[in-house]
Amino acid sequence: MKNLCCILFVLITTISFAQLDRRIGRTPQMNNSNSQKKVDPKEAALNYLKKELNLDTFQEAATKTFIEENMKEREFILGLDISEAYKIEKLTVSNEKMNTQMKTILNENQKVLLEKLKEKNSKDKKKKSKKDKKEEKDELILEEN
Repeated sequence: MKNLCCILFVLITTISFAQLDRRIGRTPQMNNSNSQKKVDPKEAALNYLKKELNLDTFQEAATKTFIEENMKEREFILGLDISEAYKIEKLTVSNEKMNTQMKTILNENQKVLLEKLKEKNSKDKKKKSKKDKKEEKDELILEEN
């Protein structure tokens, strides 16, 4: 009887410990380096324009100033308590102001490249918005069924 109780105790204890999650409190085995990297949008925009437009040091410094001013103005506009349509209008004016400033420091080839980049980005946004609308329709159809 004693042996049976000991065996039963060991069996129950073993089963209960086997069900514990031993990963609690430990660091994950795989390092996800992508999620840990914080990218500054100002630096990312500057690096992108620097690479695409082949900016020299003066143009790079001026572009950095223009981007910082635009980001501050964008944050201010988004913080205002006004209608969304009016915010979009103000943001468009702000972006046009930055583009005008950029064109003053660029040479002719760089201006052409900048226009091509703007066209490419606008096409990409249109494609994304079409995909988003299609996905929303698909979700609505699935919800109805």
